[in-house]
Amino acid sequence: MPLNIFQRNRGFQARIRDEAYGRARDRFRKTVELLPVEESLEREHLKHLDDLISDLETSFEYASNAIRGLRRGRLKRYRNDREFGVMEEEVVLQHFLEEMIIQARFLRKRLETDIKIRLYRERVRRLQAQSPQGDGFLQGVLDSLGELVQGESGDMQRILDLMEGRYQVGDRLMEILRNKAPKLLSETAPLTG
Repeated sequence: MPLNIFQRNRGFQARIRDEAYGRARDRFRKTVELLPVEESLEREHLKHLDDLISDLETSFEYASNAIRGLRRGRLKRYRNDREFGVMEEEVVLQHFLEEMIIQARFLRKRLETDIKIRLYRERVRRLQAQSPQGDGFLQGVLDSLGELVQGESGDMQRILDLMEGRYQVGDRLMEILRNKAPKLLSETAPLTG
């Protein structure tokens, strides 16, 4: 029986998915190391998070492509086809990657907001220093911003801890996929036509 396009491309899609997941996982580990807890946040951190999001999106795209034939009835479940069948873990992995993309985007937006708050706080301090009275409504603004900054490092750590916990789930899914379908992942060249 000839293979359909979904079966022929499945190994390639799964390998690229796994490689992109590995890059995203490594990049997340570096993100944890790079993100300062008490130091000021820099725009370079945003670039690093953009790369993490890009790797997660690539992994999600290939994870979706690897199981696309299931929805169209062109691929069977693993229990019915041990060679090309879609494993339940692959479907869960797709949802997991989508969640991780959302969390990474949230982390990036939070970091960007924190950077803007710090810049605004510095501007208000400069205005206060230039003011002849040196206080007034600017002191109230600075006090409010100070309260925001105090909780910032703890919030950032909680987000990173949550993502690390979720990555442990993803690592387990990837381990199961590698153990269940070694033949699928060992093919060397994509077949496209």
